[in-house]
Amino acid sequence: MALIVRVGRPDDLAVIAEWTLETFSWGDYVARVFGRWLDDPAGTVMVAELDGAPVGMGRVTMVGAAEAWAQGMRVHPDHRREGIGTAVSESMWAWAVDHGAKIVRLAIEEWNSPAQGQVAAMGFRRVSDWRRGERAIGENAPVLKGNGGGRVPMLERLEDAPSAEAEPAFLSWSTGELARAARGLFPISWVWRTMAVDHLALAARNHNLLAGRPGWAIAELEDDVLQVHWMETSADDAPAMVLALIDRAIDAEVSEMRIWAPDVGWLVSAYDRFGFEFVTVGVWTLAL
Repeated sequence: MALIVRVGRPDDLAVIAEWTLETFSWGDYVARVFGRWLDDPAGTVMVAELDGAPVGMGRVTMVGAAEAWAQGMRVHPDHRREGIGTAVSESMWAWAVDHGAKIVRLAIEEWNSPAQGQVAAMGFRRVSDWRRGERAIGENAPVLKGNGGGRVPMLERLEDAPSAEAEPAFLSWSTGELARAARGLFPISWVWRTMAVDHLALAARNHNLLAGRPGWAIAELEDDVLQVHWMETSADDAPAMVLALIDRAIDAEVSEMRIWAPDVGWLVSAYDRFGFEFVTVGVWTLAL
């Protein structure tokens, strides 16, 4: 039978879960989020079907008026190099264009050179590098490097910021080194989009925009983790900013802190000083 590319269905999950068990050394996440992706009105899941069974998939979603995000692109191990990935991606890009996208982005970890080669062959170009950092909080926290270790003074602490802080935070960030390295983007989880004042205002309304003398941050409590999605600070203030975020995590009594940071030397060094461990992730872009 000919290859068919169609919109995903709930009954695809069992088969896809079976052949994605060993995508990475730790398994895969697509089976866990497949149902949520199907229910998301901002995106779609495209599935390649051969002889009545799913053999490829990918998800694309709109993250702005003209921006799309792609992820979860998978091909059955027994059917690679058969053009299935290309067929799925072309269907994803067509859907994105129909919904107003002018550009699509995706993220790939530094170690995954095969995936980097594949997207480069599609015409993607790597536009920014990011660090994904993790650090335990509490009893399992690492020993801090340098002179760090204490709780931050009251004047250095981060507090919930009102919506009025959104514009000054954006203006400070958008003209600085961190925005240039980020190419104007910021991530929520593993999805990047162009930063706008409205994102900061929404974070403030949700009590996730923090402000203090060292700068601003978007930090969100998710289960037992403090997730830091965005930060604006300076090279001189970065250590104080990181320590203030750790202090916030301690107050929240979480067990772990996870951060995204553009790959800027002084910012990465500040996180490294306080015991964060990193992986590098590249963000890639394709004009549609």
